[in-house]
Amino acid sequence: MRLRTAAVLMLVTAGCTSAGVAQPASTRQSGPVAKPAAARHRRARYRHHHAHPPAATRRGVPAVDVPRRTLTPGASFAVGKARICVSGYAASVRNVPQSEATAVYDRYGVAHVPYAHEVDHLVSLEIGGSNAIANLWPEPYAGRWGARTKDVLENRLHELVCSGRLALRKAQRIEARDWVAAYRRYVGGTPTAGGAPPAPAAGSNTGGYYASSFGTASTIYCADDGAWRELSARYLKHFRTWAAAHRRFPGYHLHQAC
Repeated sequence: MRLRTAAVLMLVTAGCTSAGVAQPASTRQSGPVAKPAAARHRRARYRHHHAHPPAATRRGVPAVDVPRRTLTPGASFAVGKARICVSGYAASVRNVPQSEATAVYDRYGVAHVPYAHEVDHLVSLEIGGSNAIANLWPEPYAGRWGARTKDVLENRLHELVCSGRLALRKAQRIEARDWVAAYRRYVGGTPTAGGAPPAPAAGSNTGGYYASSFGTASTIYCADDGAWRELSARYLKHFRTWAAAHRRFPGYHLHQAC
């Protein structure tokens, strides 16, 4: 009788853990414990939406306002000064199809929100930049160092190259390397929150001003700023004075100083 009782006790003990609690076979793991599906989903979603997180760079410029060098090193067409300085050149070569723009957003992990970004050229078209994806990134409109500020630099570099004060290849290199540093050197100062220079003094531009009445437009151009020639003639408006232009479009900003 005693031998039978001891055998039963040994069998019961073998089915228990050291704490004396039986462990069901279905819960035993031979490898790492798998994370719940919800946790895996949260981590994947974070990687997608925060692939380009809004952190400040060492220069105090938001990271989203400068492209990643590994994705957008810059690229240019094999063109010379004689061609890029012909009026309307930039508009004639601009060609970024929607499929390419979508690919740009996807590479940077940025959601496409209408009117929030511009698929911008790092080396600007005005100085021979290419439409290749290696020259494109989704640049925000908002902020001190947004797309409007880069527009000012683009026109300034074009002016310097076409006047012979800056070599074309050098202009392309400095814009590709660090467009913010190029702005500080060739435009100067710190841009306003909207990225535009201050309004011109009365009577400072005798040729008048141009603006577009298109629904998404937000810029007034001096007559001697060739950028207005790229606007659609259907929506183009001319004003004799800054006051008249600003009165018609009070929310617009000046593209660059006259």
